[in-house]
Amino acid sequence: MRGGLDWHDQGVTDSDRAPEGGLPARIRSAVSSLPGPLRWIVVAVIGTGLILAGIAMLVLPGPGWLAIFAGVAVLAAEFTWAATLLGRMNAIALRLWNAVRRLFGRRDPSSPPPDA
Repeated sequence: MRGGLDWHDQGVTDSDRAPEGGLPARIRSAVSSLPGPLRWIVVAVIGTGLILAGIAMLVLPGPGWLAIFAGVAVLAAEFTWAATLLGRMNAIALRLWNAVRRLFGRRDPSSPPPDA
């Protein structure tokens, strides 16, 4: 249970959540020594700051989408809704990546070239 609500109570399935590990787990372990309310505030301020900076970088020079994804990953360390959002973002990014690979004809390296 993180962020005051258990994700089972919200009708969220395991496939909708971000995987336990990765950046949220490292952030969680880094701030684990802080007391609960202070930890939530620190994570909320850093995550929200990254998201706001990312939104600004969508129109200014900089890696806007990367900052937005990083902000959601930071928030996912403490808040269930952010972990759910991160899992959905990961699923969408994976589908887009596979579509781009299909679009550019990425094929198995062991298969013969199309002109052979």
